[in-house]
Amino acid sequence: MARPRRASVKLPPHVHAVKARGKLYYYFQPFRGTAREEARVKLPGAPFDPKGMPDGEWWRAYRELSGEAKDGPKRGTFAALILAYKASPEWNDLSPKSRSERTRNLKVIEEAWGDLMVSGLEARHVLELRDRHAATPAAANNIVRSLSSMMSWSIPRGWRTHNPCTRVKKLKIGEGYAPWNWQEIELFRSQARADLWWAAGLALYTGQRLGDVLGMLWSDFQGGLIGVTQNKTGKKLWIPMHAHLRAVLEDIPRSSVNILTSSRGSPWTADGFKSSWAEEMKREVMRPLRDNNRVFHGLRKSAVVFLLEAGCTDAEVSAITGQSRQMVEHYAKQVNQKKLAAAAVLKWESAEAGRTGNEFNPNL
Repeated sequence: MARPRRASVKLPPHVHAVKARGKLYYYFQPFRGTAREEARVKLPGAPFDPKGMPDGEWWRAYRELSGEAKDGPKRGTFAALILAYKASPEWNDLSPKSRSERTRNLKVIEEAWGDLMVSGLEARHVLELRDRHAATPAAANNIVRSLSSMMSWSIPRGWRTHNPCTRVKKLKIGEGYAPWNWQEIELFRSQARADLWWAAGLALYTGQRLGDVLGMLWSDFQGGLIGVTQNKTGKKLWIPMHAHLRAVLEDIPRSSVNILTSSRGSPWTADGFKSSWAEEMKREVMRPLRDNNRVFHGLRKSAVVFLLEAGCTDAEVSAITGQSRQMVEHYAKQVNQKKLAAAAVLKWESAEAGRTGNEFNPNL
């Protein structure tokens, strides 16, 4: 018969472990061994994984059995902090999209640490959580970013004295989605469904995200300008219409208050558009775009690159796209590097010709 054994970790009240066939099993049984002993209930899995990380499912089951869940999360835990954070004015000041993204990330955090005390969080725990999601670096970084924002919010409210996330480096994610070149844009314009090209054209000539493009209304156009309130940042932008954008708009039928509509004449939903876009990109004629991993968001990057190549300043580009000056400067460095490198090679070739009296001949 399997015997109860002392667990290697400190277990909460009314929980004991039983080892059978080399494996530990955990049970919840209030007042065990007394006249008030209640029925024993098996808990799922284990409170901690082999790396020492808490199992959210195990702790949720424990809280329900112990009655804690009925009275809300225990004071000082991550579950309690998340509730307080999401009820704050600072949370309400976030854009709907930012709240949605942080809600998703905070759910990951609560599943990992919901029943643990906020005061005990250390940088090594943040690293462990980040590395658990390292297969998707961007998602891992976003989880840490959301956690860091919540920690900063909690400090002046007495939950903590410092933010351990500041000592955790972000994972490298490369340069992200690449911008489209003019040949690729022309390929899509000439071969894609008209309603999909109209969306691509608006993204390209306004430099806006998909959600903002799909939400554009005919009434947003006033006196040669288009007004955009960005979903992610809440910024209100007035963007002058590019001549090519005017041509795109002239082709779009006015079947709705929204500029962009599906083939049925109704406003696009984000999911509906993404589904139609994915189907379009499966066509054989779109293979060059697939091979180069071209995605819709890359059109926004194309707008930034084309503006910079046209000689626009960082501030001018930022005024159109709504991006931070730091983000625009990042693109500017790439554009300027290409221009400087091209100028350097021309100078090199000129110097060679001056010394030899001839154009450079690799066969000499």
